[in-house]
Amino acid sequence: MSYCLPMKTAFLLLSFLCFLLCKIKAQQTEIRTYIDLQIHPTMHVPYGFFSDGLTYFDEKAKKKKRPKESWKHQFRNVNYANYLRKNAGLRVMVSGALNRENVRSKKKARRRILQQIEYVNKFAAENAEDFVVARSPEEVRRYVLTTDKTVILHSVEGARRLVNSQEDANFWAEQGVVFMTLIHLVDCENGAAAILPSLPTRLINWKGLFRRERRRGLTDKGRQMILWLANAGIMTDITHMSDLTRKDALDFMQEKGIPPLSTHDMFKPLHNHPRGIDTLDILRIYEGGGLMSLPISGISCKPYRPQGIYKTQYDSLRRTENYCAGSVDDYVFSYEVLRRFVETSAAARVFGKPFAELTESEKVQLSIGFQSDFNGWLNHSRPKYGKQGCLHAQPDSAYYEIERIGMPHAGLMSSQWAYMEEKKGIDIAPIRRSSEKFMQMWQFFLDQKGKF
Repeated sequence: MSYCLPMKTAFLLLSFLCFLLCKIKAQQTEIRTYIDLQIHPTMHVPYGFFSDGLTYFDEKAKKKKRPKESWKHQFRNVNYANYLRKNAGLRVMVSGALNRENVRSKKKARRRILQQIEYVNKFAAENAEDFVVARSPEEVRRYVLTTDKTVILHSVEGARRLVNSQEDANFWAEQGVVFMTLIHLVDCENGAAAILPSLPTRLINWKGLFRRERRRGLTDKGRQMILWLANAGIMTDITHMSDLTRKDALDFMQEKGIPPLSTHDMFKPLHNHPRGIDTLDILRIYEGGGLMSLPISGISCKPYRPQGIYKTQYDSLRRTENYCAGSVDDYVFSYEVLRRFVETSAAARVFGKPFAELTESEKVQLSIGFQSDFNGWLNHSRPKYGKQGCLHAQPDSAYYEIERIGMPHAGLMSSQWAYMEEKKGIDIAPIRRSSEKFMQMWQFFLDQKGKF
């Protein structure tokens, strides 16, 4: 006796099987793409002088009516949706919500962060053909592998007044927050912030200037918050911490088995200021199953009082006729110095063997991320050539956009990667691997919820 399923039932069964196969594929397939570990498309919420992020402009309009394209955009929105949609050089973006530094009200702090999360969620829902908000590593992998959408995740930069209990941490996990940067630009109840040599950061955190360094460590509240966040499945970003606060945080995270994340600090032997992380602490980050990431701007990565051999290398490079300080070249130099350190010292420390002998899965654990910080408080890479660059353009030479106009917005990210890989011969595989490493870290926190 033969039996045939009704057509509707057969269709539903087939659809369910396809769903299961896609889900299994997404869980098993590692991704290699570009993940921006923090960008700020909602800066207009806490700081109204920025125009709204995630809006479209008319690409057919005359040049005068289009947004100005300049690497000098410190107080101007550049996060237009036109630049972020179908952007191969920035496939996954972590949208960082933030508060004003002087926020005192817990209710107001929560309300402002929620406004920003809801703004991004609404935008993605209204532009679902090009954007999607992901709530799990599995979803990120599926969207990256099966669509051309830009995938958005949520984070919070500066956790002041936001987490005062395990219930608060659980609340932010429910909103889809993947990580929180515990401290931002000023000392707070969680610990001390890094004070850069520049005058603006010294003025913003002037109270910190008068505190003795031995009293600028991680507070008991900061330790408790790291635990609350971890037990809610949220990672802690140690970026922006003072040297002592960072070391305290790494000690505590090592004790509790919590992998550290640094989204946009630097390499202290090359950037000898409080935002630089020393070699021992970088080794501790990787040894603890964490991830180190650099800011992408050449302006941010410009070496500051580099130490020993790094000073010699940098001085030698600057004397060459094809190097431009403050341009993409400074990012390339910083990245290469960090990459060589990670692939020698960290490989030996974590795996006890040379990097060349590692499997691809082991190499993922030594990834290096990037963070653009578009619409943070900084400009980006200057051009190499032309009036605002260091060098004269040759009429018979071809240049990448990152060389001609610098980095005015995220739409030129692909130009930077192409310049590094194709023109400079730089190995950027560690950057691509960072997407998978980040997903693995996130999954670890989700799997260990409530166990720290």
